Amino acid sequence: MKKLKFLGLVAAVAGMFLLTSCLKGNNERSNTGFGLVDTGGNTMRRLVYSNYEAPMYIASVANDYTIGDGDCIIFNYKLDFDAADNANATTNGFYVATGSALQVLPKGNLSTGTPDTAYMYSNEILLSDAGVTDFLQSNQYRQRLIVGGAPSSYLTEQKNSYTLSCDLSQTPQTIQGVERVYTLFLRATKTSDGKAPAIKSADYTAFDAVQFYSTLSEREKNAGKDRISFCVKYASAFNSDTTKIGTWTTTTPVYIPIYSTEK
Repeated sequence: MKKLKFLGLVAAVAGMFLLTSCLKGNNERSNTGFGLVDTGGNTMRRLVYSNYEAPMYIASVANDYTIGDGDCIIFNYKLDFDAADNANATTNGFYVATGSALQVLPKGNLSTGTPDTAYMYSNEILLSDAGVTDFLQSNQYRQRLIVGGAPSSYLTEQKNSYTLSCDLSQTPQTIQGVERVYTLFLRATKTSDGKAPAIKSADYTAFDAVQFYSTLSEREKNAGKDRISFCVKYASAFNSDTTKIGTWTTTTPVYIPIYSTEK
């Protein structure tokens, strides 16, 4: 069976925002990546949940109430494991770190109906690359898929919107040598025109994944599996008269482990 990429440290999408990490010799770590903000821990503080560390309390994020519980962010942090504030991290259930939120990601709902792949949206745009870059959760009621899309043509200040769909009743297929893979469809529309010059960039959206995860994790557990494997199809070309999608490109399958105990 083909080895899958684990969505723990982010399956980076080519040409998109690259996450950085640095572990220093004095037991410090710095990183930039995705996080989910929620209230938790034994002291009920607002924490950042990520796949890089245990939950972290970052004061600048916790005290920024333009960021709501359940929001996903791109953030940076510096964590000193030996700091006095982290002496009781195991008891507290979180680390104390410094850092800041760089961007709050737009939210999206993951549609669970059968996608109409023949219909072309108004102002639909093509993507040159796409994929799920992270799965975040603070508990079983707050779960997010972070999805990135890189438009084929992207002007400065252009605004785009993304939809994600997954037919939860589909039968998983063998795709690119990987068994039991579910397919999600990502589509993009332009909501605001940009201006020259053209740029190379990507957009990220945080999609609510509670129903997706709960439904498919139960199905895969019943099939004797310990993971949910899936890929994303995205529109990469129109047909000759630009009336429908001509080509759907399929990403390499990735997986989310099925947690034996929900966070």
